[in-house]
Amino acid sequence: MFLLIGSYIFYSSWSLNFLSLLILSTLATFFIGNKIKKSEGKAKAYWLRTGVFLILIQLLYFKYFNFFIENFNDLLKIFGRQDQLGLLKIIFPIGISFYSFRMIGYLLDIKNNKLKELPSLLDYSVFVAFFPCIIAGPIDKALPFLNNLKIKREFSSSQFTDGLRQILWGLFKKLVVADNIATITTPLFESYHTMNGSALFIGAVLYFIELYADFSGYTDMAIGISKLLGIKIQPNFNYPLFAQNVSDYWRRWHISLTSWLTEHVFTPLSIQFRDYDKYGLIMAIIINFLVVGFWHGAEWHYIFHGLVSGIMFIPVIWKGKMNKKIKSSNNIIPTKEELKNIPVTFVMFALLMVLFFSTDMKMAIGYYKEIFSLSFFQIPNYQFHKEIALLIIFTLGIEWIGRDKEYGIKELFINNNVVIRWGFYYVLVFLVFLFYIAPKGFIYAQF
Repeated sequence: MFLLIGSYIFYSSWSLNFLSLLILSTLATFFIGNKIKKSEGKAKAYWLRTGVFLILIQLLYFKYFNFFIENFNDLLKIFGRQDQLGLLKIIFPIGISFYSFRMIGYLLDIKNNKLKELPSLLDYSVFVAFFPCIIAGPIDKALPFLNNLKIKREFSSSQFTDGLRQILWGLFKKLVVADNIATITTPLFESYHTMNGSALFIGAVLYFIELYADFSGYTDMAIGISKLLGIKIQPNFNYPLFAQNVSDYWRRWHISLTSWLTEHVFTPLSIQFRDYDKYGLIMAIIINFLVVGFWHGAEWHYIFHGLVSGIMFIPVIWKGKMNKKIKSSNNIIPTKEELKNIPVTFVMFALLMVLFFSTDMKMAIGYYKEIFSLSFFQIPNYQFHKEIALLIIFTLGIEWIGRDKEYGIKELFINNNVVIRWGFYYVLVFLVFLFYIAPKGFIYAQF
């Protein structure tokens, strides 16, 4: 009850009006979940479709309604019609994409008999509204989370300390790394048409690191806060900047979303298309990533981001390496394979991010044109700050050393003298205060 009230107060601090939407959605899906559990055959399928429809219809209205209207108006123009449908002034409920997927996953788990025993309304409400995760995930599966609520939670000094350590690392990545990189990338993107190719390429690389530091920083804080409350939630990142190929990257990036879509979209489609062999696999993965793109937003550049992400898998599928997992070395010195694969994969996804941060397709096309022009070989015509480069090197160095651990500083200096260990923590705290700037929202809160 304490967690639920706290979560509702947290959510209503953004909007009291949309708290009612969250509560109504929770009540409706809890009721429908019970109906699915008790039903058989066609009745079970009917209640599942009803539940998924109710969740998707509110998501489509708040997130995608104006997108469909704008494109319908463009279609009217093509056919010479001047009359246009008006757009609505719709406020986007924060976290709706994340808690919607939690609810859909819950209903599908009931239908697939993965939840043998249904939770109480109280426990289910906490699962949907759990405050560390509601803004930007992770999108937890129902069963592991609900099991956390069943057991008696007792204070653990080691878990509490571990949680504080992870919060500190997440805070550092967000406030020191991501927000300070944003002071470079934001003005650069606003005036991208005046920049040469080399400056824009560096801007794309910096944004890739910024997005990672921002989103993984949020995730570290969410997981750390959950540990303080005795609740374990699933990880969302596994050092994706050190990925060695396309499939390896997507196993490491936004893990909760990709695993959710793999289970509920890609796997059913790949079974449906299995008669088409590799072509069927390609179709399934492209549709899956189109959903990823559309999930991020009602803009064509997000959809193309998803499309290109799917297309990038074609060589991997064709070579039969789709399910091949790469074992990373735990050595401080990278292997020859790592030195060869990591930079190539990093640059590929940094360039893909142009489709992500662009405001529209016109910006994305113009940005790519300049990067792939001769101006790429010129000296960047933009001032980059050396101290931010040092902070990036410092952060990536720590993450490289701790890349086999849950988060970068989990065991860093843990066995050293207390003065060294606490000295390092105070350095991080000092850097947070030193580089703190006006607070910026989390990038993924807009999704």
